[in-house]
Parts: sequence; structure tokens; C-alpha cells
Amino acid sequence: MQSIVAALIWSWLMASSFVVSAYVTSYASPLATTGLRFMMALVLMTPIYYWLPKPAEHSLRTVFQSTSLTLKYLLISAALVGFFIGLFSALKTTSSLNTSVMYTFVPLLGALLMLCFGQRTSFKHWLGYMIGSAGAISVLVFTRDGVLTWHVGDGIYFIACGLLALHVISVQHWGRQVSAFAGAYRILLFGCIWLLPITLLWGELAEVAWQSSTFWLLLLYLTLFTTLLTFVLQQLVIRSGGASRLLAFSYTVPIWVALYQASQSRAIMLYSYGFIIGSAMVLLALLMIDSRPISPSESRDG
Repeated sequence: MQSIVAALIWSWLMASSFVVSAYVTSYASPLATTGLRFMMALVLMTPIYYWLPKPAEHSLRTVFQSTSLTLKYLLISAALVGFFIGLFSALKTTSSLNTSVMYTFVPLLGALLMLCFGQRTSFKHWLGYMIGSAGAISVLVFTRDGVLTWHVGDGIYFIACGLLALHVISVQHWGRQVSAFAGAYRILLFGCIWLLPITLLWGELAEVAWQSSTFWLLLLYLTLFTTLLTFVLQQLVIRSGGASRLLAFSYTVPIWVALYQASQSRAIMLYSYGFIIGSAMVLLALLMIDSRPISPSESRDG
């Protein structure tokens, strides 16, 4: 139950990131925003990380002493950094609605990547992924009266979704040996290793709206809730429920987005047949993909 609650909160926070990210693009470049949120989150987490007791084998020294482990965390973090940069870049030429639609392909892409990592996925799960994708798209498209147009940013974000799927699967495959907080800290640290030089060189820091209080409020929200907290929740869900549970609950993200949009605009039709049927399909997909908790010994079953 704890894992399910964590997955619900995670999905709600991920939905909010689409909305907030669409606003922050006018204040800073994608690279600057991503770099700042990662580094601010790392600064906040560092004193807590060193204060918490942990076994010696879970320390950062263990990671850096192992070339294999270092390369694995570099890949895990690079995939996540690529996703966030892709999200902000896409929002320059597309809408939060379109990115939410693209996001529904993350579970299906994740299931395909499981095969590359040697994890078997049952036919029931494959069917659940397809039903979930169809249901989530239905929720988004039909709450806007079926209006959905293709933009250049959509192609960028589809690639970003593939990177997010790679991140989720690689975390389960390589990063389940440590606690949720320690795992999130490692990902943030290696993410900052990637982002620091990239942000300094190509982040257009001179163009950032440093004097805007709105920018700092948006950045603080992204840092605390859609970076720091979501990282920890993601680790909790993957450790106790497996990557399948996280991927399954990502189908609820469009529902949260549609509910938010409905609260802001009367044009959003929550009572349309598309929204109702789509929500029911998402629920069915959840039951099919996440019908029981996945123990560590069963992680190969996807």
C-alpha cells in the first residue's frame, strides 16, 4: 500500500511538472532551468545525505571506486538529464497537452527496453501497456474536443520519453541495492556532473530572468517537488513495486493534467465519452500491469 500511495503522489507531481514547465520556458533556457533545479536539489539533499546513517558499501566512495558502477550511474543520470532538457526544449514549440500525450508512450517504450535488459514481459502486461496508452491518449484528446496538432517539439519530446523509459528501467536493473534517498542522491550528483559544464557553456545564463520573483517561485517548485521529491518517490516505488508499477501509474498523469486544465478552462470536457472511457481504460491497464507487488526476486518478470 505504501508503494501505491507513493506512485499516486509521484504521478500527480509529474503531471504538475508539465504545467509548471510550460510557464518557466519564458524565463530561462531549457539547459539553464534543468541545471539550476538539479543543483539546487543537490545542495538541499547533501547535508541530509551525510547526516543519515548508511552502510559503508552504500557510500559514494564505493561508487567512484568501481568503474562499472560509475559508468552505470552516468548512464542513469544522463538519460534523466536528457529527458528534462527534451521536455523544456519541446515546450518551446508545442503545448503541455501534446507533451502529455507523448508521455503516454513511456510505459510501452519501457516495456520494450525491458527486453534489452533481459526482463520478460507477459502478454497480459503488453496488453495492459497498449490499453493504457490508448486510454491515456483518449483522456487528453477528447477533453479538448479531439483537437491535437503535430509540432516540431513533439518529435523532440518523443525521443525524451525514450530516455525517461531507459532511466526507469536502468534504475531497477542497476540501482536497487541502496536506499531510496541514497539512490536519488546518486542520480542527482551524477546528473549535476553532466549538467554543470553543459549549463555553463550552452545554458544562456545571461538571458535568465534572474530578477523575476515568478521565475524563482517556479524554479523552487520544480526543485522541491518535481525533482527532489519525485526522485525519492520513484526510488521507493521501483524498490518495492518494480519498474512495472512506476510505468503503470504513469498512465494516470494525463488524467491529472486534464483535471488541472478543466479547473482553468470551461473548454475542457471532463464529462465527454472520451474522458470517461479513457479513464476506465487507464484503470484497467493499472490492474493488468500492476496486479500484484513485484518482489526483488521477481523483477525479471517486468
